[in-house]
Amino acid sequence: MELAWRRAELGLLEELLTAARRGEGRAALVTGSPGTGKSALLREFAGRAGAAGALVLDASASPAETDLPLGVVGQLLSGAGPEALPPPSAPPDVLHAALRDHAAGAPVVALVDDAHHMDEASARCLLYVCGRLTGTPVLLVLAGRPRPPAAGPLPLAELLRHPRCTPVPLTVLDEDAVAGFLASPGGGALDGATARRLAPDWHRFTGGNPRLLHGLLEDHRACEPVRPARPVAGTAFRRAVTTCLHGTGAPVASVARALAVLAGTATLTLLARLVELPERAVAACLEELDAAGLLDGGRLRHEGVRAAVLEELSAEESTGLHTAAARTLYENGAEPGPVARHLVAAHASGGRPDGPAWAVPLLAEAARHALGRGAARQAAEFLRTAHRSAGAEAGGLLPLLARAEWEADPAAVVRHLPVLERELAAGLPDAEDAAGLLLWHGRPARADTAAGYVYPCLRAGGEPYGPEAEDMDEHAERVLESVVHDHAPPGSVAAVLCALLHAGETERAGRWCALTAVADQARAATPARRAVAVAAAAVVHARTGAYDAAARYAGRALSLMSPGAWGVAVGMPLAAAVLAATRRGAYEEAAARLRVPVPAAMFRTRAGLHYLLARGHYQLAVDRPRAALGDFHACRDLLVRWRLEPRGALDWRTPAAGALRALPGGREADADPIAQLTRAERRVAVLAAGGSTNRAIAARLYVTTSTVEQHLTRIYRKLRVASRAELAALMAASPS
Repeated sequence: MELAWRRAELGLLEELLTAARRGEGRAALVTGSPGTGKSALLREFAGRAGAAGALVLDASASPAETDLPLGVVGQLLSGAGPEALPPPSAPPDVLHAALRDHAAGAPVVALVDDAHHMDEASARCLLYVCGRLTGTPVLLVLAGRPRPPAAGPLPLAELLRHPRCTPVPLTVLDEDAVAGFLASPGGGALDGATARRLAPDWHRFTGGNPRLLHGLLEDHRACEPVRPARPVAGTAFRRAVTTCLHGTGAPVASVARALAVLAGTATLTLLARLVELPERAVAACLEELDAAGLLDGGRLRHEGVRAAVLEELSAEESTGLHTAAARTLYENGAEPGPVARHLVAAHASGGRPDGPAWAVPLLAEAARHALGRGAARQAAEFLRTAHRSAGAEAGGLLPLLARAEWEADPAAVVRHLPVLERELAAGLPDAEDAAGLLLWHGRPARADTAAGYVYPCLRAGGEPYGPEAEDMDEHAERVLESVVHDHAPPGSVAAVLCALLHAGETERAGRWCALTAVADQARAATPARRAVAVAAAAVVHARTGAYDAAARYAGRALSLMSPGAWGVAVGMPLAAAVLAATRRGAYEEAAARLRVPVPAAMFRTRAGLHYLLARGHYQLAVDRPRAALGDFHACRDLLVRWRLEPRGALDWRTPAAGALRALPGGREADADPIAQLTRAERRVAVLAAGGSTNRAIAARLYVTTSTVEQHLTRIYRKLRVASRAELAALMAASPS
């Protein structure tokens, strides 16, 4: 194989061989980091020397044979026949004598690869030969690391530094050499233009290391028939990285692994403390890694190199390294986030659930920071690890864990709800988060303001929301601003959604649209909050008649979270989607939205009211007036039961009148006897028709039993009925 990218080095070795032919013995020391092609260069030169008539003797040292006396010398002389093999106790001149004898007929080229692993006896023999090359047609070529091993035998160190050895340093390839590699028959065999186009990316990806280039080329070919435009760190590339790493020796490999684990937090001091080596030794290891092209700016070149370094670790080694990294960072005052990531990684590798006393509070603090910047999934990972580590004290972490999981995927919180209900009843900390999560999933645990606004049946004292509804709308705007930026709890978010649905002032629409746009585009928005912002935009646009935009936003909201993840709030995007599709005449689309399953608890919320109204509009549009009346009546009954006014978007009376007219022999709305009743009488009529006793109605409406009896007397007279059964039948058939 012609090494087109090593022409200069091959030319230098051939010059030395020419001198040896003249009887001027020479020695060469080929040095280079792992993967730079020392072995390939020796093989290529051996082929050329043999073709030119030289006797080629070759050997390769091995770390497994460093204690085998004359192991390398034995390999060299085995090429000259079994009778030339020296005994283990042979004197240092045994190799020199053999080379001199063989050189009588032809020049001799003795090649030793991986000379830094040579046994001491062989090193003494080669050192003896180096000092006596003058006047002999012998070329001695050694290949090894740029620096001799500090713990190696003295003769080896002297040999690798011998002044008679001509240095032949191999470095990583530059961009032009990479282009030559890609165009050469021994490389990629690409056309010149393609090779020049790929060379910059391939050089950045491999650092110009030939072994990494070969691995990358193998992966590139494996992608056929579609070869990627960008380099791909596949199996062959990762194998090349680990091969290079093995060739560097244990200390350098240890530093590489520490560098991979610490990633962006690595400093010379931290690396030295993690691997327990002096800083100067770590600096030397980093220089070796850089010379091999594995580093870029003091960091592992890219994530593919980092992954290759880490995948060699066993689960036990990974756990130990991440645990040590967490402790090192913590003891050196690192931010909670990086420390927490190592604690999570240690647990993921199979580490023990217990840990240092500082681990759990640190994980909780890191989770709060992560939530603050919108990294909900990472916060949940931190808290799951803390929850497993905390043991008996894990209860206090559950509301925060559930909150983080809600931010990432509200459906994931469902498994925590029973425990949250019990702990909320026990008065645990972070009650607002716990109550909000229960509220979102249809399990209101207490009758506070947010719960009362979402679930009108829970309002303290049964008082209606009158003028204060406008205050709630203003409050909702403030909460919506904090949904993304300040991370309002889920309970507040649910209240905001209901406020959006209930708000009657269309002049606020511009403000709502601006807020939802900000929420949707905020970089810190978690998946749940982004979905909420998009759904809010759908509601606003549906309220203002921009049905195309409403349909688009509603569809996106429902794609960002599954129906189960939406909890009771699913009524908001569904109501907007159904209404928008109905108004646009897209009845199949509306029907598909109505097939989405909704929780029964949704019909205890304001969102349920809007869902019923949207479904009623669809039923009316597809000529199902009786079904439409059923939805409008259900909305009417809930409004009366909850003592809410049918204002703005909750005005069911107009569409109900249209449904009534659409019935066979339809009547006008003003012919409806229910319309004759006052608001107070309608409330009593609905409750009486539902089977409530006079005493129960009085307790429900906070009036006396006598007042209920008076209302019923007037109701019977106006409606011309004589019993509750007749009243119930009339109410069921009435549009109001």
